[in-house]
Amino acid sequence: MKIMAIGAHLDDIEIACGGTLAKAIEAGHEVKALVMSKSGYTNKEGAVQRSNALAVEEGLEALHTLGLTNIEILDFPTKDIPFRSDVVNAIDVSMSAFDPDIIFTHHPFDTHQAHEGVAKASIAAARRKNTVFFYEPITPSGRSYVPFKPSLYVDIESTLDKKIASLKCHKSEYNKFGAEDWIEGVRCRCGFRGYEIGKKYAEAFEILRLELRFEDNTII
Repeated sequence: MKIMAIGAHLDDIEIACGGTLAKAIEAGHEVKALVMSKSGYTNKEGAVQRSNALAVEEGLEALHTLGLTNIEILDFPTKDIPFRSDVVNAIDVSMSAFDPDIIFTHHPFDTHQAHEGVAKASIAAARRKNTVFFYEPITPSGRSYVPFKPSLYVDIESTLDKKIASLKCHKSEYNKFGAEDWIEGVRCRCGFRGYEIGKKYAEAFEILRLELRFEDNTII
């Protein structure tokens, strides 16, 4: 099975579905990460807090930690990735070349403008794909007026350590978001989602579309 995860930034995929992707890779499935920006950023005063070079270095290390080797990083502006034809086209080109069975992308009601743009562009690009899941936003960008509604869960107890290790590769993000408080927040959310399904740790997703294949007893 071929799985594609799409993120606006280097760290989005790791935070939201890193455990799921690591588990898929361990099971022998083919996984690709498409990241829409090099992810360097400035603060509100315009001072550089994370250079593109540092973001890419940390992001590649993080994705490699999960077991990913098929990684494509585009160069849209970190903070401004709109729902626009060139963004849709870029995703469409990558998606057509890889031809995934399953697609993970941002929740369209994420309050980060770049996440929202990538979500909507992903939906447009995946118009011919039958299995598309939204991954769960995390605070502060997840505090929306339209809530995330989990409808699919993946037990990630066996890969939680890989997920946490990948987040710690983002040293600049680790310091920005509160160091171990950030890690604990992600871990606790996985614990809560696990509790909902009677497991220790899980990641949750909202289903946009889902294909059920009876001939091989597979949901994709």
